[in-house]
Amino acid sequence: MAKHLYPQFTPDEVDRILRESKPYNVGGLSANRPVFYEELAGKRLTIRYDDGLVLHYAFQDAHTLTWQKNEGDQPAQEYYEALKADDNIVFFEHIVEGSRPQEARMVVWDTDTNQVTTFFASIGNDFSTREVDRDIVFGFVDDGGEAPQARHSLTEDLVGRSFIWTYSPSFTIQHIYASKWYSCFVDFNTFYGGQLLDSPCNYVKINDHIYIYSWVETEGAGIQGFALMNLHTMHDVGCFFGINAGSRLECYTFGATGEYAGQLTNLNIPNDVTMDFPWPPARPETEKEG
Repeated sequence: MAKHLYPQFTPDEVDRILRESKPYNVGGLSANRPVFYEELAGKRLTIRYDDGLVLHYAFQDAHTLTWQKNEGDQPAQEYYEALKADDNIVFFEHIVEGSRPQEARMVVWDTDTNQVTTFFASIGNDFSTREVDRDIVFGFVDDGGEAPQARHSLTEDLVGRSFIWTYSPSFTIQHIYASKWYSCFVDFNTFYGGQLLDSPCNYVKINDHIYIYSWVETEGAGIQGFALMNLHTMHDVGCFFGINAGSRLECYTFGATGEYAGQLTNLNIPNDVTMDFPWPPARPETEKEG
């Protein structure tokens, strides 16, 4: 469906959609999603962001967390889902209940370095009442030790490359990372029939083989897609957030298996590792099976 066919909403209509859309963290693309990571239960995290924000998280169990900005504040309780991209990279997401505009957070924590990247996503922007807007903020987990000096960062490593991601036997998407700020995807599914759509996007480098690719479907309903991709295992985990084509709030996690589709454009843009090959990054010999 073309962008202009999706209705815009008044603030009261958005509130009604939010009230009527629970439970929102059910269903979705779970066929290739790994089991939820439950080892956050019982942990406490203090995350210090480079913009000065500090968030205190306490994970009550596998799907319940509380958070507060100041330790004396009344904690807010939320439902969350957590997944792992590899042994050291943890991803969790949650809605901020009662926030207006409606906010959700996608948090990526490298437990080895304590570096953190968070997408603070919210529904609505200057152009559309339904498109998701977001801020990307870098920081670290304060464990009482020395703060890491390095940070995750925006990257051009993926520019010019393409992957095919299979979310379920009947749902396959080809992502084309066409430029620094825009990507395209080819939907091979029957309801679009191979339509090519473009989306504003961001790429974040977590380490030499794990990247965040996040896009906003501005040519559709305005939902944000968020994928944390492991290019050694060719598997990603992530989530969708926004108001969907059925005018319902959705915020659920997914998983997908990937296949490298090649260097579709060769713009000779140097990437972060100043080389074009090998790609995807080769697994170290110690990690290879056999």
